[in-house]
Amino acid sequence: MKRFSIVYLVVALIAVFSCTEEKEKVSKLGTIDYSIKATVTNSKGDAVYLEEIRDKQWIVIDSTKLTDGTFELSGNIPAVDIYRLRFAENAFVPLLLNADKIVFTVDLNQPFETIVFSGSKENETYADFNKKMLGFNKKHEALASMLDSLKKGVNNPILATNYMNEIKATEAEMKVFVEQSISANTGSPIVFSMLSYADWDNEFAFIETATTAIKQKQPTYKYTESLVSNVTQYKAYLEQMAAKAKGNPAAIGKEAPEFMLPDTKGKMVSLSSFRGKYVLLDFWASWCGPCRQESSTVVKAYQRFKGKNFDILSVSLDDSKEKWLKAIEKDHLTWTHVGDMKAWESSVVRLYQVEGIPATFLLDPNGVVIARDLRGPALENTLEKLLK
Repeated sequence: MKRFSIVYLVVALIAVFSCTEEKEKVSKLGTIDYSIKATVTNSKGDAVYLEEIRDKQWIVIDSTKLTDGTFELSGNIPAVDIYRLRFAENAFVPLLLNADKIVFTVDLNQPFETIVFSGSKENETYADFNKKMLGFNKKHEALASMLDSLKKGVNNPILATNYMNEIKATEAEMKVFVEQSISANTGSPIVFSMLSYADWDNEFAFIETATTAIKQKQPTYKYTESLVSNVTQYKAYLEQMAAKAKGNPAAIGKEAPEFMLPDTKGKMVSLSSFRGKYVLLDFWASWCGPCRQESSTVVKAYQRFKGKNFDILSVSLDDSKEKWLKAIEKDHLTWTHVGDMKAWESSVVRLYQVEGIPATFLLDPNGVVIARDLRGPALENTLEKLLK
């Protein structure tokens, strides 16, 4: 459960609940004239503040009053950028200020779900993106909540698997949508908000390509330099990790190091005793949430391929045998399990240089590592190709 935490870009422009610095109206003389006209319902007050982000604080640069649910604002800004409108009781509307005559309607009880722009294509795109992402997040949270409730109640592996599949399908659909949105908007500041949803860990090649396009189209935008710097740093990190993995005794293409550990009944089991089969060597623990979530996927793969020259050997990083055995029973993990109850201090953990769990190594019948850290559908898809 250890993961590199990239320094996030200062792109949380949609993080509308950040601090606001109350200041008098700031004069902004510039070359771009902006115009906003809106119809608002369910406002708890009559004040409207136009704010920009400066030094990670939202600063008031203009303000007006709501009259019968409508308002108008106009002025000058030095460059196209993302701003927000703040209403009473911290209701917010993010928008891109440019030379468009921006018109919108919004219900402040549900601003992201109800806002409709006209007269500004980029703001229409930005609002649609925010609305779609909110929908993805709500669906994901609902499915995760149902899965969690199921685990706390009557154990139903089939229903749990269905929820997990729906969660993964939602994540896959969201990833495609985010990448398509980024690719289509590399010339607009709204792309920086979109980038905060991108999969930096697994789709870094895409991030690099998008960054190149952004640098070409927005070379002077205030966040472009930070983006390029972060991408450069993360690429160096990935290269370091790749070099480290290459030197791992259990790197892909190498024969997996031999070891012997006691099973749940105390009988010593060796890795070499599994020779002749494809083996998923699985490092996990009862206390590891992501491991337990992934269990339904592994169970499904085992049930499908266990009669086709495939087996699983799970190595526990637990320090409590009681909790280990309870988790095996509860999650219906019916294959071979071993562990010395030394958690991260286990010699096998050090031997395989495991730094985070779940961690898996797929071995061929000769004990050679042919894949690592297969997750979700990737595990079944790989086994399907190998065990036709």
